[in-house]
Order: sequence, then structure tokens, then C-alpha cells
Amino acid sequence: RAGEVTEAHVFEMVGFRTTAPKSQTMPPGLPGGLAPDVGDFLGLLANRHSNAVAEDLVRLAASYLPGFPVLALKMYLGVEKLVGHLHRSDHAPFWRAGLSALMWTDTSEFRNPHYHQPTDTPDTLDYDFLANVTRLALARVLTRPAG
Repeated sequence: RAGEVTEAHVFEMVGFRTTAPKSQTMPPGLPGGLAPDVGDFLGLLANRHSNAVAEDLVRLAASYLPGFPVLALKMYLGVEKLVGHLHRSDHAPFWRAGLSALMWTDTSEFRNPHYHQPTDTPDTLDYDFLANVTRLALARVLTRPAG
């Protein structure tokens, strides 16, 4: 129906990338092995209402942006309610309303040493990485199933 929200995409810190070993950590409450320990990927955070969209985006990235690593952290059975860090952005109200929403992220302070510091300046961002995030978002818009 016209005007109905079918999926929301929230971009939360999507410009920092590093290939330094051990540059990626996980939020407290999540096992460390859910992501590589190198912070060079785009993370997609999804729950039961948005896991299928996250899977579509991972497939799109593999097709349209080979070499651009995109990982989906998919929550099932309401487990996301147990980890407060998973609700720290604007996707959370959509989740609470039972709507499909994803958070696109470079994982902020779990990767970026400049997060909320005076050194958090434009020159610390990876603009090629940002361009690939933009390309993936556009691919979703152009290939999204009607509905």
C-alpha cells in the first residue's frame, strides 16, 4: 500500500575501514567469532523482520561489488533484545514496531579509534569504502522486489 514502510535502512558510521590486524572487536554480549578481527567490512545488523533483506544485500554485494566485504549479523528469535548495543541507532524503533529495518555500519567504536574523539575528522575516512556503501544502497533501490 502507498505510504507503508516496508523496510528501513539506517546508515550509522559507514566510512571507516582499516586492514590493520586485530582492528575489529565485538560489542559486549556478543561472541568474538561473529566477525573477522580486521575492520575492513561493511556490517549489516538485522533481526527476524529484516534477515531476508540482509541476505539479499550480501548477495547483491557479491554480484555487483566483488571484493567489497559485506557481513550480516542476523538475530533470530528475539535474541537482539538481550544485547543493548544492538539498539543504539534509529533502526531500533522500527524493530520494536515489528518492521523490517537494517543498520548499515562500520561498527563505530568497535573499529574506529577516532570515534567521538577530536581526531574524528574527514581525513580518517575511507572514501572508496563509502563509495561502495553508496553503490550497494543504490543496487538495493534498483533491484528491490516490488511489494
